[in-house]
Amino acid sequence: MTSSIPLPPPGAGDLRRHAWWCLLAVAALLASLLYGTAISAAPPAHAESNGAALTPQSGWSSWSFIRKNPTEANIEAQAAAMASTGLVGHGFTYVNIDDFYYLNPSQTVDANGRWVIDTSKFPHGMKAVGDYVHGKGEKFGMYLTPGIPVAAYNQNTPIAGTSYHARDIVSDTSHYEKNYNFGDGSMYFIDYSKNPAAAQAYLDSWADLLASYGVDYLKMDGVGPDDTADVQHWSTALKQSGRTIHFQLSNSLDVKNAAVWKANSNGWRIDGDVECYCSTLTNWSNVSKRFNDLPAWVAYDGSGGWGDPDSVDVGNGSSDGLTVDERRSEMTLWSISAAPLVLGTDLTHMDSTDLSLLTNDEVLGVDRAGHPAHPVVQGAQQQTWWAYNGDGTYTVGLFNLSGSTADVTATFSDLGFTGSATVHDDWSHTDLGTSTNSFTASLPSHGSRLLKVTPAAGHGTIGTPLVSKLSGRCADSPQGTTYNTTPLEVWDCNGAPNQNVVHTSSNKSLKLEGKCFDAYNNETKAGTPVEMFDCNGQTNQQWNMNSNGTITGVQSGLCLDVTGTTNPNGAALELWTCNGGDNQQWTLK
Repeated sequence: MTSSIPLPPPGAGDLRRHAWWCLLAVAALLASLLYGTAISAAPPAHAESNGAALTPQSGWSSWSFIRKNPTEANIEAQAAAMASTGLVGHGFTYVNIDDFYYLNPSQTVDANGRWVIDTSKFPHGMKAVGDYVHGKGEKFGMYLTPGIPVAAYNQNTPIAGTSYHARDIVSDTSHYEKNYNFGDGSMYFIDYSKNPAAAQAYLDSWADLLASYGVDYLKMDGVGPDDTADVQHWSTALKQSGRTIHFQLSNSLDVKNAAVWKANSNGWRIDGDVECYCSTLTNWSNVSKRFNDLPAWVAYDGSGGWGDPDSVDVGNGSSDGLTVDERRSEMTLWSISAAPLVLGTDLTHMDSTDLSLLTNDEVLGVDRAGHPAHPVVQGAQQQTWWAYNGDGTYTVGLFNLSGSTADVTATFSDLGFTGSATVHDDWSHTDLGTSTNSFTASLPSHGSRLLKVTPAAGHGTIGTPLVSKLSGRCADSPQGTTYNTTPLEVWDCNGAPNQNVVHTSSNKSLKLEGKCFDAYNNETKAGTPVEMFDCNGQTNQQWNMNSNGTITGVQSGLCLDVTGTTNPNGAALELWTCNGGDNQQWTLK
């Protein structure tokens, strides 16, 4: 399923987060008035519609290995190796130049106020590199940070194709945009309200320049909450360029702004750098933190945009900083999360074992199927991650995060069914036979398994759909998310486990994937969001199932209601004053 959700409100008891969420809603409204772009904390988060990232992207980027010294020669060498190693034949497509390819923008800009390529590194210019990459059957990516160069302001350069100039779009010269290469003092913020037409024209000129190089992918680095307008206007600029350009945001983005990132880009870095900046590319500590950070983003993943846990530093054997088991586990986690597979290793010196990991088509198929997984329990040393594939099968990842060998078990009831199932190992392409009620594997330290589980015919499902009378749609946890504070919604009924609701009359709970329907923050007023949260027995998680088809909160006395009058896919569940409307009547089938 590819449902999408509003920005997640805070969980019970967290008033500070609630205050922030309210401020975000106000800010989003102001943004929509200023920039003509509809952003809201309440409606569903719609995906970017530029035709890119229909599935998670794969390729290579320069930062992890090349770092501060990208050159025409070493970028083209990596492009050649991506083809000769067979990676292109296995769907690895993008060759992306990261930072440090341009001159200091506080001092040097082109005639229209844009960065200037360092010709000592790229003597033939970026179009020549783009042409070379395309000639290898690959796609070409580049890197920018938000804002406008200080040199453009100082020189008051004209904006291409207009009568406007750089100073028409800058109001504040005392604060600087983030730029990792040249630091503070190199880029100013763009004021999109000062002269909206001029600001958009400036970004359009940048997008047109990138298109002239043959760019297929743009990484926008240094993006933070203050850059939402930049992201919106860059999305518009890239679309008008006449070229499909994948728009990727970086880094350590805030999930509170996920609806904005999703609506205006094709991917978002959920963490800082995976590199350890030590004697190796990375280490297990940097990789393993992604187990804790990925689940909050699952609800936003879908065709058009994907959460990015950063580069896959697999390819150069032990110099990557990981054991073979750890490298396999990194690939397993990224793949089961439907994450981008952008390599950071030296493709000209590939380790044969690592190359076999990167070209396992069953594992790559899991990634590109686009069904992001989530853990049964977060934070444990032994974890089971799973995703429903939409065809009656499940993808299951077993992970041992501890420092010694341990058993890890997938309990089928945690996946939403009972009985027996056949189990297939995607890494070894091996059928493992039939298991009843669970499957257990002994895993080495930091080891993993990636499985396809197919329930037997006639298996039992746990729970039943909760169907809205108005729309006929089912109560749904977006993308099967089980992260606390995820708002519940309605979606077309599809028989997936994330639509099977369990009502327990003894404690008056309603559960979906093991989490309780929860009235946000113990609030009792109309409009209170209904979210998923760990079951705790409090009255804001207790519900009365009434004979007239309504469901009322024990604490509030208000009805479980679907927002709006038409209840489209993604409409949120909330508490509302009981009024007998069809959007307050439910059938638990």
